[in-house]
Amino acid sequence: MLAKQPTMIAILLMLAGTLAVGEVNRPVEVRMRAQDAVPVLINGRFGSGEWDETGAPEVEDRLLLILNQDRHYLYLGIRFLREMHTGIDLYLAGSSGTPRKLHVSSALGEAEFAAGVWGDIQWGKNALWSANSIGLISENGAQKVVPLEGFEFQISKSLIAGPSWRLFLQLKRPDMKFPKDANPDSTSTWLAIAMVRP
Repeated sequence: MLAKQPTMIAILLMLAGTLAVGEVNRPVEVRMRAQDAVPVLINGRFGSGEWDETGAPEVEDRLLLILNQDRHYLYLGIRFLREMHTGIDLYLAGSSGTPRKLHVSSALGEAEFAAGVWGDIQWGKNALWSANSIGLISENGAQKVVPLEGFEFQISKSLIAGPSWRLFLQLKRPDMKFPKDANPDSTSTWLAIAMVRP
């Protein structure tokens, strides 16, 4: 059981300022949430007290990238600073095991990387993670997207082995990649993150 640490910031990403593309191999440290932190509700709204954005870097002045963890889960917040995106592929890889692509649009799905190629998305295969999907409504005969403040993910640590992870974001409508020069087929080009032990 973790010791209660009321002075610890609930969510902290060690890199501050704007995240540069050349920094992908310097690990971003993901610290533990305080036990009394407000729980994150995975709904695309960054509710009061859920996410402490202190130290969260801006990504190309368009997003805030917020990471934290508890004993069982990695939490990832991608907060829009400008336009809203209506889909995302979140690529994750551990120090061993199979890289995965977590897809979010109006539905959730997952694909695996095997034999040098990404497999097809398996819809509803998100038993070890959750994220807010994109809501679509029909109003006055026109289809509209429900506004969101960003994407929120809760990912079981059992999905990716080890304390060192790699991460790559491919946002859609409008398109944006981070890291900008990353290749979805080459995990060494993805952002390095390190889970800090309590």
